Amino acid sequence: MRLSKFGFIFMALSGVVLFLPILVVSASALNGGRSMLFPPQDPTLARFGEFFISEPIWRNALKNSVIISLSSAALSVLFAWPAAYFIWKRSTALSRVIAGLMAMPFAVPPIVFGVGLGFMWAFSGGLGTIWAGILSLGALFAALPLVTISIGLQSIDDAHLDAAATMGATEATAFRTIVLPQTIPYTISGFFFAMVLSFNEFIVMFFVSSSAYSTVTLQIFNSLRNGFTPTMAVAAITFIVVSLVVFSLVARFGDLPRLMGADQSRR
Repeated sequence: MRLSKFGFIFMALSGVVLFLPILVVSASALNGGRSMLFPPQDPTLARFGEFFISEPIWRNALKNSVIISLSSAALSVLFAWPAAYFIWKRSTALSRVIAGLMAMPFAVPPIVFGVGLGFMWAFSGGLGTIWAGILSLGALFAALPLVTISIGLQSIDDAHLDAAATMGATEATAFRTIVLPQTIPYTISGFFFAMVLSFNEFIVMFFVSSSAYSTVTLQIFNSLRNGFTPTMAVAAITFIVVSLVVFSLVARFGDLPRLMGADQSRR
């Protein structure tokens, strides 16, 4: 369907509004000095070297962000898969309660969830540990793979399962040969969605972390005491690039139209 003239103008303006802040931040990362100015003065790539190589504070923060985001995303998938499968196989009141409980952390305001986790980890002795951050984000973003995996399970043709049962396949065999292969793209998509949001998450990590470690988002907040610096702009560019790469992979290898609710042809 072709866009109308008004629709084209609206999309163009939306693109400009989204592109201009990215342009300003990207250019500010090129400043040779310690101030984040636009246009940049004495353009250089030295700030990128500081962020990724020479500055231990930023390098360790990036390492922590990668570890926490990958681990929490994997944990989210592990939380979501049994729940999604149970909901798909048993459409009962209990399955709806499970779905609601898993979606609740993502639905409530992050500051409420963060404060609650802060008290819980403080009483249990886990406050300030990196595994507390991983578990917290894993629980927070489990709703994302729950949704994507559920969509994948709903897309499975019942005729395939009926044929497998007719051929004498057990439920475990049908799961291994039919269910799991057809839901791999949806599982990977859920993992990537949870990973990106975990990589960018600040509020919950602020309440459950400590001075012993910091993620990139926390380090940006800590660095604000010294004003806006070009290195912070490099961190923002990193977030943008990671998000673009991940969502491009989801669009390329996943079922993005169905994940976004636009493809109803397989119902």
